[in-house]
Amino acid sequence: MKRLFSNKYFRFSLILSGGFFLGWLFFHSPGKTEDKHDHAAEAAKGTIWTCAMHPQIRMHEPGKCPICGMDLIPLNQGGGDTTATDPLAIHMTKEAAQLANVLTTVVSKQNPVKDIRLYGKVQADERLLQSQVSYLPGRIEKLFVNFTGEVVRKGQTLALLYSPELVTAQQELLETVSTKSTQPVLYEAAKDKLRQWKLSESQIADIESSGKV
Repeated sequence: MKRLFSNKYFRFSLILSGGFFLGWLFFHSPGKTEDKHDHAAEAAKGTIWTCAMHPQIRMHEPGKCPICGMDLIPLNQGGGDTTATDPLAIHMTKEAAQLANVLTTVVSKQNPVKDIRLYGKVQADERLLQSQVSYLPGRIEKLFVNFTGEVVRKGQTLALLYSPELVTAQQELLETVSTKSTQPVLYEAAKDKLRQWKLSESQIADIESSGKV
């Protein structure tokens, strides 16, 4: 009787153990495993190394610049998110910018005024050049303009001209004044000769009224 009870107890224990095992097998969810990845190695692997003097150099590991031989510096430090930026843009740390002598400034709106010193040669505008000629023969007695490029004003006297032909023409005018009533043709011819030399009517009248050459 005691042996039969022991067999039943053994079978019950075996069934109960099997039920716990099956329940654990079907309903057990594995816990979160501890992340044992080497984050430092991954960060080091994702860092781009560049040269402060030649930012076009990009390598995945530290070393020397193949152009100048300088030590490469990390392009990105701190693992910032660069997915939203231009992949062709160069991101430099503060130390790298100082080594590369990169200067930045805040963009602002202002008048683009800057003094620039240049070497050049000043020349006269050919469109404004004019030649002043004399309408009668003679020689210059006195010149009031002393150098090329001197500023002159409208009506300014440039030179005093002595002309023997003009003296003779004035004498002829004075001689025909007394006979203009009897010989008006000679009188008008003497005045017309002065007009051809660009003397004004007022100048001719002054010569006639003064009686002097």
